[in-house]
Amino acid sequence: MPEISNRAREALYPSVREMFELASHVPDAISFAIGEPGFDTPRPMVDAAYRAALAGDTHYTPNRGAEALRHAWCAARERDDGTHYDPESEIIVATGGMEGVFLAMTATMDPGDDILIPDPGYANYFGQAQMTQTHVVPVPLHENNGWRMRAEDVEAAVTPQSRALLLNSPSNPTGAIIEPGELARIADVAKRHDLWVISDEVYRAFVYDDGTPCMSIAQIPGMKERTLVVDSLSKTYAMTGWRIGCVFGPKKVIDRMMVMQENVVSCVPGALQAGAVAALEGSSDILATMKNAYRANRDMVVDAIADMPLVRCDVPDGAFYVLVNVTATGMDDHTFAVRLLSEGRVVVTPASGFGARGAGYVRLSYVGTREDTAEGLNRMRIWLEGLDSGR
Repeated sequence: MPEISNRAREALYPSVREMFELASHVPDAISFAIGEPGFDTPRPMVDAAYRAALAGDTHYTPNRGAEALRHAWCAARERDDGTHYDPESEIIVATGGMEGVFLAMTATMDPGDDILIPDPGYANYFGQAQMTQTHVVPVPLHENNGWRMRAEDVEAAVTPQSRALLLNSPSNPTGAIIEPGELARIADVAKRHDLWVISDEVYRAFVYDDGTPCMSIAQIPGMKERTLVVDSLSKTYAMTGWRIGCVFGPKKVIDRMMVMQENVVSCVPGALQAGAVAALEGSSDILATMKNAYRANRDMVVDAIADMPLVRCDVPDGAFYVLVNVTATGMDDHTFAVRLLSEGRVVVTPASGFGARGAGYVRLSYVGTREDTAEGLNRMRIWLEGLDSGR
């Protein structure tokens, strides 16, 4: 049998998926591992997709995405923050935000180029950089700064081969938001070094202590023409399984991504795009409901961890994740996660899977029901108290 390629052999397997597999063998485990809304897709989106399928929308769609969805998404973006994108040339509908990031990387970089990625950052960024044969240069994030990216750290990370900077605000796995003033300074760095910016904004709507969506770097003068904004309906409208994302950006890059789309997935299913139009043009009740639930869960998690021995965390600004420092337990984060699962029946994600600076932390995703969240935190507290008493 022929050997698989070295690239396939060395591909990264996200730690969140590893814990998901391990948890499948632990009955009654409560999970804080998967970053998926704890809600089903609302009925209006399902009904719209169903009607479209019955009406025959079961054929190929344009590589750029259905015209109705492109117009609806551009209108929503302009309504949210005043940024105008041409629905005919400055947006492409992708198979989820992850394909959007992959296309953005492929369209802006050549093999051997450097891409600046936050550390800790979403694990799939590192895997996708590997697949595109680009070199990751980590931009360190610091716990004592609330995990927020700083322009001085971006500046220090730039190399002669740097071609792109990847931003994620609000962040997975930290929940941190880059403040507007710092974002402007980061924009100055990008302009000075002629960098593309890939701005992953799939958690943009989940900001808990300020009612407005998180600011995009594309709103800063001089940045729209060098920024590719990745968006998705997965988190915002509880549509993870629908795989509906998009990329906003300059026409020359979007045109190139359209050609790549044909060679990767061809197009996004038409009926599902009809459901996405219903999400963007319909009621925002589902988003308000989710935000209220996640805000309450966030506060419960932060308060509970403050009362647990051997661990600590900051208050995350947005998204629905928190990084918990477990170094005082004397265990590395992977050992901590495996033991908490086997002994405490609670699933968390080792943050070393999100980059070298995630070592010593675990990520909790607080999207479960209030009851499951409370029970999981109680189990974690009891396990840690037993651990502490035995020291």
